[in-house]
Amino acid sequence: MKRTAFTATIDQLKEKIINGEWPPGSRIPTLQQISKELEVSVPTVREALRTLESQGNVSIEHGRGMYVRNDPLLLEDPTGNLKELEDISLVKLLAARILIEPELAALSAEHATLTQVKQLRELADRMVQQMEEGGPFLDTDLAFHRLIAESAQQPVLLRMMESIYPLLSEGRKHTNTLPHMRTKASNYHVLIAIAIEERHSDQARQLMYHHINDMLEALKK
Repeated sequence: MKRTAFTATIDQLKEKIINGEWPPGSRIPTLQQISKELEVSVPTVREALRTLESQGNVSIEHGRGMYVRNDPLLLEDPTGNLKELEDISLVKLLAARILIEPELAALSAEHATLTQVKQLRELADRMVQQMEEGGPFLDTDLAFHRLIAESAQQPVLLRMMESIYPLLSEGRKHTNTLPHMRTKASNYHVLIAIAIEERHSDQARQLMYHHINDMLEALKK
């Protein structure tokens, strides 16, 4: 399975900690420096570091910088207990997502910071542009859903979503090939971002539900 730039970046950053290039307590280079070194976009680096932060491996301190934690949680694979789910069907994955992500969208509308709201809109607009240009947008899609989970301020649910990201990544490759699904998905993202920006939690919940349900129903046909 070909790794996305997002998952590959996470692995490369973890390796820097494992091999001692970034020792515990050390300051991490800037997003721009890492982006140049790894030859990936700054948004990809930012989301990869946020993933490592949620896993307890790095600390992002606004205004001070980014640091390797003194007690990184052994860089354990969050999907280690999900290996038995590698053959799970896409229908079952979407059925599970529809139980969780609409509520995360509603909570995001209630708790997202102004910065997170702005980032969500930027990701949604970027996905529309990438789709129109015919370029890849899988990383942008995943970053959008991850930021919603993060901004909901429910760390347990965030960790649950983190644990199935590899499954989500593979699932997106299939759902994006469904008729008109890429256009519908990008439009849903914009509408969800607007609902969150306007603090309409019920609307955000319903839009996320219909976004996932559209994919689910298309696969059932």
